[in-house]
Amino acid sequence: MRNKKRFVALMLAGLMVAGTACGNGGSKDGGSGSKGENTVYNTFLNADPDSIDAQKGSDSYGNTVVNNVYEPLIRLVQNDDLTLKPEAAAAKEWKVSEDAMTYTFTLRDGLKWEDGQPLTAKDFEYGIKRTVDPKTGSGSSFLLADIANFQEVNEGKAPLDKLGVKAIDDKTLEIKLGAPAQYFINIVPFRVCFPQRKDIVEKHGEQFGSEANTIVGCGPFKLTEWTHNSKLVLEKNPDYWNKDNVKLEKVNLRVITDTNTMMNAFQSGEVMSVSTNKPEWTSKFDKREGTKTEKIDIPAVDYFAVNHQDKLFKNKKVRQAFNIALDREGFNETVLKGKSAPAYFWVPKAITIEDLKYREMAGNPVKEMADKLGDPKALLSEGLKELGMDPDPSKLEVSLIMTNSPDLKKFGEYFQQNFQNKLGVKVKLEMMEWAILSGKINKGNYQMGYLAWTADYNHPSAMMSLFTSSANAVRTGWKSDEYDKLIRDAAKEKDKNKQVELYKKAEQILADETVIIPIISGTTNMYYQDYVKHINVNQFSTAGFKDTYLEKK
Repeated sequence: MRNKKRFVALMLAGLMVAGTACGNGGSKDGGSGSKGENTVYNTFLNADPDSIDAQKGSDSYGNTVVNNVYEPLIRLVQNDDLTLKPEAAAAKEWKVSEDAMTYTFTLRDGLKWEDGQPLTAKDFEYGIKRTVDPKTGSGSSFLLADIANFQEVNEGKAPLDKLGVKAIDDKTLEIKLGAPAQYFINIVPFRVCFPQRKDIVEKHGEQFGSEANTIVGCGPFKLTEWTHNSKLVLEKNPDYWNKDNVKLEKVNLRVITDTNTMMNAFQSGEVMSVSTNKPEWTSKFDKREGTKTEKIDIPAVDYFAVNHQDKLFKNKKVRQAFNIALDREGFNETVLKGKSAPAYFWVPKAITIEDLKYREMAGNPVKEMADKLGDPKALLSEGLKELGMDPDPSKLEVSLIMTNSPDLKKFGEYFQQNFQNKLGVKVKLEMMEWAILSGKINKGNYQMGYLAWTADYNHPSAMMSLFTSSANAVRTGWKSDEYDKLIRDAAKEKDKNKQVELYKKAEQILADETVIIPIISGTTNMYYQDYVKHINVNQFSTAGFKDTYLEKK
């Protein structure tokens, strides 16, 4: 979300390394603005986007693109103190009804798609309804669960016209909620609410969002090139309503999967910024001249997705055994050198409810469960007996799928040893490209998968709604009416302390059922060249590169 992020952002090893990069002038791709600024920004992605379909995609890499080529109703823009403020974008103004159930957005004049067609409220209506439409298969539709009649529409039990979204006229969009949700305005800036062209979607069908020429944007930049697993190119959109305030003429997005390549490029001055908490690099960058540093609390958790439909993991005791056998402290100290924090929870420490620090109030549900359950190996044997299987864990082999980066291979080797020591179980590592891994997760074709999730907005609901029955974000196969009700009740609750209690109960269910297995959460350091201005550090910013510029020394 990512995320921001944010946005629903699915990142792998997101707590370890990320970054952007920019040219520092003088290259054939460079250029100078009226104030001596560079106008070509060379940035990188850690993986090729799975899709640049704004409604269907959910990974952070695609999000980087869509945040820059589409114009949302409003943006969340970073203040000087790194907090966020809502900023008018396509909507010049918006109003919320007295009962907090109706949001009315008024679009500004002169909005256009990059092909010159007018951008209207009907395009926003179509985009939002497309997110919710079960035929789309959006992994992020759950973010819109508060809109009136969402569940019935998303489950295919009611037509799209029943969804509480309507273009009153070309300039007015109305969104009705099923119940008040204090955080809803924070969801509006994200891709689930982006506009979309119905004619373009229907023209390309299943290929929509798979290549540069299969989308039409309306934001500050347009996607002009996408060479898969190599590079994406964004160019300034001359039809953008606020083009005079966009300083960059071009953004090059290289796909760089190797961490050392990224870090060395920053060290040599070839790239603009990286974020890392790896000591071998922070020790160098902390001393580097001309470098600015920001310490960032990451609203993210690395975790194992667990397939509840699998013949082994359908048993609760088996899932719990793997959950409490995981040595999070050992992983953090030996592999991550103490730079992250063990996660005995799902909602990360960076998340708050207004001024309340949710994590401090909600405790550590996985740790509490582990204290009650005792020996994980004995628990696993009990689960195997219930399944009618041989109770000897040493005869088990469990598959763990991960993306094929060197860092993650080290992670996987630790987990192999950990589960061998604590459970007697053999773990088979299957390393693959992100697109293949995400496909397996989405199809439910896995046992365990190493993933990470970044909250889209600053509220526990950004993480907790992920596992409601109507969410399609992570295909675990788990559903709970009790859990769904707690999340619905929390969304309606105005008292922030009562919200904490409801989310706390829901989080305890996640732990007890071991819906997923949280691993780590933490902080990272962002390093960037001091000539970079208006770079987004806040993880929930949706500004993209719109306000970024480069100033020569």
